[in-house]
Amino acid sequence: MILYCKYKEFFISNPIKNTAILQKYFLLPMELHRPVLNAIITALHNVINKKLYSDKVLEHLFRENKKLGKRDRTLIAETVYNIIRYYYYYQYIANTDDVSKITDTYFKGKNKKPDANIPDRIKLSYNNDLWNEGIKQLGKDRWLREASVLNDSAHLVIRTNTLKITREELKQKLKSIGTESIESQEVPEALIIKNKKFLNQNDLFKMGYYEFQDISSQKVVHFIPREILQNAKRIIDACAGAGGKSLHLSSMMNNKGQIIAMDIHKKKIEELRKRAARTTCNNIQTKIITSSKIIKRLEHSADLLLIDTPCSGTGVIRRNPDIKIKFTSKNIQELILLQRQLLDKYSVMLKNNSCLMYVTCSIFPEENEKQIDWFLNTYSNFEMIQQQTIYPSEGFDGFYMALLKKN
Repeated sequence: MILYCKYKEFFISNPIKNTAILQKYFLLPMELHRPVLNAIITALHNVINKKLYSDKVLEHLFRENKKLGKRDRTLIAETVYNIIRYYYYYQYIANTDDVSKITDTYFKGKNKKPDANIPDRIKLSYNNDLWNEGIKQLGKDRWLREASVLNDSAHLVIRTNTLKITREELKQKLKSIGTESIESQEVPEALIIKNKKFLNQNDLFKMGYYEFQDISSQKVVHFIPREILQNAKRIIDACAGAGGKSLHLSSMMNNKGQIIAMDIHKKKIEELRKRAARTTCNNIQTKIITSSKIIKRLEHSADLLLIDTPCSGTGVIRRNPDIKIKFTSKNIQELILLQRQLLDKYSVMLKNNSCLMYVTCSIFPEENEKQIDWFLNTYSNFEMIQQQTIYPSEGFDGFYMALLKKN
């Protein structure tokens, strides 16, 4: 569930001003209506204490409480995300783990003056494991810079589906329904939305004219040299998820060739099928990975293999502030092992003289450059073509991309 509020940019950057802004735009009383307050506290408890994902918690909450109006839902969602984003800050001020008292502190925050002696970790609100890992992986100065910008509001970016419309045409159609956008200078299909609103409920979206996709994610497909895409008869997206990059590949290839989009999660593949139908990406074939036999049948068949591997998500904390609470040192070590297993297991699907694209939305070298160093040292028949890390401080999501060739 994606919630876009036109006031969202105000809430993210400064926790001290949250209450004043909420009162200005939502006429918020100091005593909230009990059902709204209970919903906020319940959602926070499920995210913070039960370690559930905030988007799923809110989706379930709103589904079970259909009497909540749009204004209440927006207030609940914004409050939950703001407290999660700055959980350790409010926990520090409230001097308690009790989510009810933390929520109360949040709404009274305008009366609190920030203490200059608050440690950077608390001020920027990261758990100990993530904070220490960031310093270890990136160095203190770089991590402080990235940790700070990851508390900013994320841009809302859409990707033009060039199978159906040009970017200029889409920009004009959006303008006609009151949505202003800016053409990205970095990616030819990208439009940056200026006035955030619900953009998945209009006819333009339903007709498949665009998809939601950050600029850094769109850069993944453009990182692949044009001649490689043009000559690829079969591309395998081995960790496709809901298929954002598969759809982009399809439009870049103008529906030519074959794209096999695979994942272990049935729901994500089902969502990809719906998106492919809406956007008329007809060269995508989907597969649910139920056993190793699926991989074995595709051995030595791919001209290009994309492995957008599970990762810590440290490059997309702006969109997923839960990571600041849920990250553990144990979990990242498990992810590093999983990434190696996927590289080892899935690389057999490549033909000789073909290319492997490894991608994460992490900014940690152990998941990125060091993984590729390990892979190249383990498999001498692969060589590096190019690699790039995109940092959140550059303006959009953090990503890592490496393109290798199998000789």
